[in-house]
Amino acid sequence: MISETIDVVEIAETGDLVLRIRGNGSPSYQYVYRAAAGVYWDNEMHLFRFSPKDDEYAKWFGHILNVTRSEMNLELTLSKNAAWENVPAVVREEIESHST
Repeated sequence: MISETIDVVEIAETGDLVLRIRGNGSPSYQYVYRAAAGVYWDNEMHLFRFSPKDDEYAKWFGHILNVTRSEMNLELTLSKNAAWENVPAVVREEIESHST
């Protein structure tokens, strides 16, 4: 299993959930789209992106982690010092409670 650390959790202006990882990742992460689960890798920005259909961001955070684990053999772990950008406190608490 490959491991990567999530350093930034962001809700973009578009409403997308964005998970930036530490380091550059791997160009092979782009193939996560093949799972047809709505998760995409941006190789230039070193992030995973998901466009949720509702505002249940904690659920979609878990979805990204599950898809990368099952499809890419990639374990994403939330850094204890992660930056939170445009994430409401209640959403942050939900995500952190499911990530420990």
